Amino acid sequence: MNSSSSSSSSSSRRELSLAGILQQAATLAAVSALVLSLCLSAPGNAAARAAQQQQQQQQQQQSLQGTQLLLQLPQQQQQVASSRAFFLTSSSSDAGALAAAAAAPDQQQQQQQQHGQLLFSVGSRVEDGMLEVVRQLEAQVDRAFGAVSSGVHMIDAAQASSEQAATDASAQALIREVWEVVDTSYMDARKSGFDHEKWARLRDAALSRTYRDQGSVHRVVREMLAQGVADPYCRFIPPAEFASMKKYDVTGVGLNLGTAEEYTKKTGRALPQSAAAADPNGGVWVVGLSKGSEADRAGMEQGDQLLRVADLDLSGTSPFQAATLIAGPDDSSTSSAVNLTVRKADGRRLDLTVQRPARYLASPVTSSLQERGGGREVGTIRLASFNARALRDVSAALEQLQQRGATEIVLDLRDNRGGLVSEGLEVARLFLSDQVPIVLTQSKAMAADPPRAGAAAATQLPLTVLVNEHTASASEILAGALKDNCRGVLVGKRTYGKGLIQSVYELSDSSGLVITVGKYLTPRGTDIDRFGIAPDFGAQPAPGQAAAVLDACRLDAGQPQQQRQQQQLVLELAAANSASSSRR
Repeated sequence: MNSSSSSSSSSSRRELSLAGILQQAATLAAVSALVLSLCLSAPGNAAARAAQQQQQQQQQQQSLQGTQLLLQLPQQQQQVASSRAFFLTSSSSDAGALAAAAAAPDQQQQQQQQHGQLLFSVGSRVEDGMLEVVRQLEAQVDRAFGAVSSGVHMIDAAQASSEQAATDASAQALIREVWEVVDTSYMDARKSGFDHEKWARLRDAALSRTYRDQGSVHRVVREMLAQGVADPYCRFIPPAEFASMKKYDVTGVGLNLGTAEEYTKKTGRALPQSAAAADPNGGVWVVGLSKGSEADRAGMEQGDQLLRVADLDLSGTSPFQAATLIAGPDDSSTSSAVNLTVRKADGRRLDLTVQRPARYLASPVTSSLQERGGGREVGTIRLASFNARALRDVSAALEQLQQRGATEIVLDLRDNRGGLVSEGLEVARLFLSDQVPIVLTQSKAMAADPPRAGAAAATQLPLTVLVNEHTASASEILAGALKDNCRGVLVGKRTYGKGLIQSVYELSDSSGLVITVGKYLTPRGTDIDRFGIAPDFGAQPAPGQAAAVLDACRLDAGQPQQQRQQQQLVLELAAANSASSSRR
């Protein structure tokens, strides 16, 4: 079993609009009803009829919950429509309209922000609720198929006992694996009431059953998750779908790299003695790898320490930088080989050759320079997502705009739903300095010390960050870091509120499991999840207004009490993370 952390909403969760969610829910309900009718029509199938009666009761209750959510939608849509008047100018690029909106009284702005907080909190909860309805309907369909399978199994009871024993053994191994991952690593970040005892009972019930094939055990695993984990972002991924997800691998060869601390936290294992003596805190480690990947075929293993990529020594190199070196060029039309040097657990050094695939990544960055009144040269960087090119292309755009004479920077994160959190952290370091914290985490398996900026930033130009209700996940981490560290003002609408951390685990049968393992907080302790981050302004402010907000932010951050509170928060999170890890 291997794991890789992903905070990426684009790679580990379904991006469903409400309309899409409703359509999927209706389709699942229809399929469930059809399968149950087939189950009932099977002659002599008493088990199926009993299952149908129980299923009808569950469907009635689920339908009632879904109907209640549907009845709320028109009212919420009306709220969305009525709220557009408040934020009309925030999505406009017209400087005159933005300046006019910026002149609105402070009281009106506060009312708008309060309304926006309520609106987007409700919107996030409705989407999560609908995702949960779909997840429960999927489980109902699985139970219906299970009932049919039980009938067929009774008719086909003459199959070889050895074959049945092998199937059951494989099924039980997978069920125990899923139970252990959730029981030890899942974090109930939204306080939905995860019960370890109930989760154990669901495991025992699943282990007591017999299984016809891999599909039947997968249906039971999904049913376990639906009944035991009230989290719409936790899901089981069949092997075929999980194989397609591997295209999001940053290295391109199936490696999940981390620091020494991340290795021990995520795997629960101590560093090999030979490596710990040589480099107890540094280095780049193989935290996990995909079975059948190029790295796996080359002989790499979990717990290997990566020492060199090609001819480059990795001393002082971060895991993110090492992954970028392994991946190679973003526009390579043919596959190529890369030589790696690793230290094995027994201390041996091995030179391995890994074949990396051809790949092409579209740039998520566009930029422009506009002259505005008063001698202002405004450079705008539009960042659409956080793929593996985000850091490189933002850095290049920033350098080019400064060379062309930009006097201020606008970073546009509107409609950026996230991606690779590692890229978001690196982009934050372009604008931040003095080792300030970028984001805080509350988790069982994350590093105790928060990721920090470097000693110097790539630019000191005034910064404005554009956000809206679709700014999510890694984008919110970046926006929160820039706001809380007084580096720039946020302009637009309250962000989406996706602050959960998911990890993706590869299971023994090549299927996958996505579970929530933690949540993100801004450097000053604001909980991003569900509520998002409030902007400083609803529309583009005048330069004097932005400067006044930043001055007040720095004055507040400079107070000894504020510093003590931030330090205390970091210590409390570190203690909580350490305690959670020790209970594993």
